[in-house]
Amino acid sequence: APFEPQPPTTALPTPRGRPPSPSNQHKKDKRYFKMARRLAQIHGTEEDKVNCPFYFKIGACRHADRCSRIHHRPAFSPTILIKHIYRHPLREAELKAASEGRAVDGIEVDEAEAREDFLVFFEDFFEELSKFGRLEALHICDNLGDHMVGHVYAKFSDEEEAADALNVMNGRFYDGRKMEVEFSPVTDFREARCRDFDEETCRRGGFCNFLHIKPVPMCLIRDMEEDAEEERRRDELDRMERKRKEKRRERRRRDKRRSRSRSRSRSDSRSASREREGGVK
Repeated sequence: APFEPQPPTTALPTPRGRPPSPSNQHKKDKRYFKMARRLAQIHGTEEDKVNCPFYFKIGACRHADRCSRIHHRPAFSPTILIKHIYRHPLREAELKAASEGRAVDGIEVDEAEAREDFLVFFEDFFEELSKFGRLEALHICDNLGDHMVGHVYAKFSDEEEAADALNVMNGRFYDGRKMEVEFSPVTDFREARCRDFDEETCRRGGFCNFLHIKPVPMCLIRDMEEDAEEERRRDELDRMERKRKEKRRERRRRDKRRSRSRSRSRSDSRSASREREGGVK
């Protein structure tokens, strides 16, 4: 036979000794809960020897894939990271000087021009990302470290909106650069940003491992939020109007089908009555 019957199972011998008492089991459970609570408290901190605290807080690590600790890349998050898309003026000036064979030390940039270019960049990305949903935060890094230079963080009010933005923006080009977009574990920027930079006292400068977030005037942010909200309202009205038009078209199609079916049934009944009258004659 292709399939043989399963042999009867023999009962395993019971282990010798008495079962653990309820008090001992309670002590074991208590130790497990204490250990789990301890692991949850130190997760993502310097005391955590398994998970990388910098990647957990900032979404970037200077050791990258060579880091001795684990980088947990989220499958979903309300925050997306667009890597190395902002052209930092100082880094661009250094690259230009190096390509021309000049010394890169002591390079100065036009602060007014750099500020104007940054605001244009911020407006472009705020306007484009707002098409996918309401932005809770849009931060551009002022850091110069290779693992953080040019990073853009965008936090949405909903994970689905962030997923839509990632699917559309990833692989697109901006100013000649291909965008590499991924979900970021950062959801609380208070833990990620450098407080000394906000107070203009950071001694590490652009090579600090915490976020140096470029400041943006609040009046500009409010104006862009209002414009984005108005644009979403118009899109919603247009969507509702398209749905109403589609319903009206579908209703007309149904009415036409019904009228055709009625006309066919009338013609069939007339032809049947004629045939009956002809048969009687």
